[in-house]
Amino acid sequence: MINDKSHWEIPSSIDVEGFLTKYPPEFKYKIDHFYFIVEYLAKGMEHGDLDQNLGFINTSSVILQKRIKNYKQYLDHMLEHGFIRTDMEYIPGYKSKGYLISGRNKEDMTINFIPIQDAVSKRNRIKDNAKTIAKNKKTEKNYPYLTKWFNEKLEIDSQKAKLKLNELFPVETGGIRGPKIGTPSSHTKKVKAIYSISKLENLNFYYSVDDNVGRFHSNLTNIKKELRNYITYDSKKLVNVDIKNSQPFFSTLLFNTAFYEEKSENFNMYKMPSLSKVIGEESEYISLIIMLGKTLESTMNTSFSEYLDMVNSADFYNTIHTKLYPEQPFDRPKVKLMILIYFFSKNRSKSQFKKDFKNALPEVHKLFALIKRKNHKALSHILQRIESEIIIERVTKLISIEKPELPIFTIHDSVVTTQGNENYVSDVIKDEIKLATGLDVKLGLEYWNPGD
Repeated sequence: MINDKSHWEIPSSIDVEGFLTKYPPEFKYKIDHFYFIVEYLAKGMEHGDLDQNLGFINTSSVILQKRIKNYKQYLDHMLEHGFIRTDMEYIPGYKSKGYLISGRNKEDMTINFIPIQDAVSKRNRIKDNAKTIAKNKKTEKNYPYLTKWFNEKLEIDSQKAKLKLNELFPVETGGIRGPKIGTPSSHTKKVKAIYSISKLENLNFYYSVDDNVGRFHSNLTNIKKELRNYITYDSKKLVNVDIKNSQPFFSTLLFNTAFYEEKSENFNMYKMPSLSKVIGEESEYISLIIMLGKTLESTMNTSFSEYLDMVNSADFYNTIHTKLYPEQPFDRPKVKLMILIYFFSKNRSKSQFKKDFKNALPEVHKLFALIKRKNHKALSHILQRIESEIIIERVTKLISIEKPELPIFTIHDSVVTTQGNENYVSDVIKDEIKLATGLDVKLGLEYWNPGD
């Protein structure tokens, strides 16, 4: 285990020294500055949404210049010799340039811990570590019933996990290939995954709660799904109890007028004040709530019944696909992705799925569009906030009171526990959702380490 934090964490597929030997810069440089940029981009791969941006990591010129005054010279040198690439996409106030490390996918990739030589870089690393510790402590103070389980008993079989990575991302023969159109490269995906493995292997835990939607982010929420099978707690296998089609399920609350009434006994919009940051000023937020309530009062609730039936069916994604595309073969991952994009997209989006959804379910689309009128993130944030309120603030808190010795973790819309306790956790989730919303939920079970 690496205890000394004065190291760069660099994927073994990225050879900075070899690059500088082959292409020595003409300007005076510090190798630690190259390592900083590489680590900054590589860790951006770990936490970023690779599929959304083809693996390119949007950079902050403020962060780079704070650490390296002439950072552009370093970037230009790496770009000139193909060590990194850029998407050349800069939109003032919206998106900074994205960069991608052009490494080769190695079969036995790992993380190399390279000592930091530069004194200033060492001091900056100490400051960064202090900020991480402070962030963790803040989360520990507010959510001790979740953070206490991140300890030496939470383990990953790194050897098996790395073998699985080799299977998922086999080494390609021939030259270094860039990403296929519409997808990030296998090297980029492997870098993201190897960081997750390394952190668990070295007990380098992190956790925080999103101020906007209340989601609990941790090592487990960020690790690739296929690698969860190699995670255990106290040598016990784990099981994930998840809410089926969570966001479509919670979206049905939006069709109930009580959801927009401040005095409603059930969970309602007034219990989510943090969303005013997303929608705008608090007055605008309250106006939206009132407008939505009036819209529903003037609309026959039966017009939403078809959508409600879809959500409550045995297979929501298959049912809605059949409604929209009766002649096309069903592709579950594709349909799930289209639904999520629809919830997150702007009203002015011209996607074909949005048009088809609008034609098939006009009143449902009208309500969703009204919620996203001021800010397209509002709908997804409302749904995620409901999800967080249920899972983080109610379900896991109650479990920690009733069974304080039962290990529990969360992955957004699900609760992870040791196998043998899934029925108890399922009952708590069902009861708390019923109590808060009046809805009956369908749950799924995902057993980790099923073949061992």
